[in-house]
Amino acid sequence: MLFSNGKFLSGSIILKSNITLRIEPGAVLLGSTNIKDFQSGKNHFIYADNVDNIALEGGGVIDGQGDTFFDKEMKPRERPSPYIEIWNSRDIRIEGLTIRKTPGWAIHPKNCDRVKIRGINLINNFMAINTDGIDPDSSRSVIISDSYIEAGDDCIVLKTTNRGGVTAPTENVTVTNCVLVSAASALKLGTESWSDFRHCAFSNCVIRQARTGIALLAKDGGTMEDVRFENITIETQPKWGKGVEWPIEIDIERRSETSKLSHIRDISLSDISMVTKGRVLIEGMPESLIDMLTMRNVIMRITGYETIKNAHKNRGGNGGLADAVDFGSVPSALIFGYAKNIDLSGIRVIWPEGEAQDRTSLFTDHVSGLTTSDMHTPASREGR
Repeated sequence: MLFSNGKFLSGSIILKSNITLRIEPGAVLLGSTNIKDFQSGKNHFIYADNVDNIALEGGGVIDGQGDTFFDKEMKPRERPSPYIEIWNSRDIRIEGLTIRKTPGWAIHPKNCDRVKIRGINLINNFMAINTDGIDPDSSRSVIISDSYIEAGDDCIVLKTTNRGGVTAPTENVTVTNCVLVSAASALKLGTESWSDFRHCAFSNCVIRQARTGIALLAKDGGTMEDVRFENITIETQPKWGKGVEWPIEIDIERRSETSKLSHIRDISLSDISMVTKGRVLIEGMPESLIDMLTMRNVIMRITGYETIKNAHKNRGGNGGLADAVDFGSVPSALIFGYAKNIDLSGIRVIWPEGEAQDRTSLFTDHVSGLTTSDMHTPASREGR
């Protein structure tokens, strides 16, 4: 399928095996603004199920005209989402395109193998709720690289959702060389965590304007393990200019009374630079301690003192139990609770110049097996 030299209006496009949709430079593929035009594609613009060897490429533009699916207060109407929905498929490639203003999630590979997304610009309305960038879900061998993503929600978020009682792990994922601007979390695992996440590596990324830079939020019984973050620059800023910021948040809680217990273990964060008013929050549960977490060569430059009285952790859109562990109001830069085998090396906390508040750099509660070396973590009044 070839689009070149001009603008083309379309409703749902359903792809079969061995199909390449090519949008050449100068061509714009416009999504319809009428929700009825998407019914044949199950409310998706591009849809595929149980196919092999498909590609979206070419250097052109897919324009979802997403603002037309919101009212003047930016509340969503019925809308096509996810915009690009690919299920149960293998050997998928999305490369070189600009994708803009999708009305909801942009790209959602579900139960897929061997997904490559490279060199795309994905630019959504920053104020449009739930306009995620890329959401690999129960998928394997996923590579995302060399891309710019601006999202009105999470930029790149790995999930293991439960659809019809069927779920599967998300594993063997690489994300590298991306610039991410997020109204929520830039790099995230969860909150949907019905199955496991493992063997995931995130590197060489720049994060800007995010409420949360890196988030691992386990709620539904899945285990997150062997996850690496390396050489990442984070700047946090709440979407509406207020509220707490979490440059890094790693958290276990149960979504409901019937939820299974999740686990998080073998997590590494190295060569991380943060500019933030916020705090790093890493907390497990009494029944499920975060285990084997390493932080090395981390600089945390704090630019101000956000209000933290009665503050709560970021719990994700579906909340959790009211009595969950929550150290969200602790006045410390680095907060660790219900964890074991924690290795901190080369950590530096830099407090703002001028007026200071009484805050410590490091807080621990129910933490065992903590080792530290080469730490520069003064209290804030010492760090002026």
